[in-house]
Amino acid sequence: MSRLLLAMLGFCLVTPLSASDFGVKGLIDVPTARMSADGTLTTTAAFQSRTNSYAITYQATPWLEGTFRYTGLNDWFYWDRNYEAKVRVWQEQDYLPQVAFGVRDIVGTGFYGSEYLVASKVLGDFDFTLGVGWGRLAGEGELRNPLTLVSSRFDNRTSTEGGLGTTGLFQPGQWFSGEKVGFFGGVHYQPESLPISLMLEYNPDQYDGAFYKGVPRPKSPLSAAIKWE
Repeated sequence: MSRLLLAMLGFCLVTPLSASDFGVKGLIDVPTARMSADGTLTTTAAFQSRTNSYAITYQATPWLEGTFRYTGLNDWFYWDRNYEAKVRVWQEQDYLPQVAFGVRDIVGTGFYGSEYLVASKVLGDFDFTLGVGWGRLAGEGELRNPLTLVSSRFDNRTSTEGGLGTTGLFQPGQWFSGEKVGFFGGVHYQPESLPISLMLEYNPDQYDGAFYKGVPRPKSPLSAAIKWE
């Protein structure tokens, strides 16, 4: 694993816990296109080697998931409040995956700023996810941002590397901007006869903000996890 997951606690009113360390419906750190049942309230506490993160997620409608997070860096006294919204574009069908897009830091410093378009598809006991990410979820970037072909306003993205932005800012002009985009994804395996599931993910996030505060980067973009319900 690229980092140590010490604990993950959760409470859910309707469905079993299936939240990422960021609180949203996802794998380990990366989001999926999945949604909880309408009206579901989920709370999570994730303790990693580099951060402690607490989140409250509410499935406001069948197609809208909202999350409030409070995250602290273990090796540097800094706590960040950030809000995420994920919107389902369409539901999974026989030959089509479920698709959603999201913004990871809607209001805040931009420390966790990233946006994504993600698809998930079930094949047997496996649920596969593949996404395109901007900002932190772009990592070092794989391809030119296709939106730069639409408008020059998507060419540049203000970075918080080496410092922190102003708190409480609503910056929609930053969304889906940046010279390059990257890919993320993974797979969730749920055997029918066992109360455990296995997850493997690829997360391109370089954790630049934490790195500039002296926290080591992940040794690998790959992480694995076992979940027990």
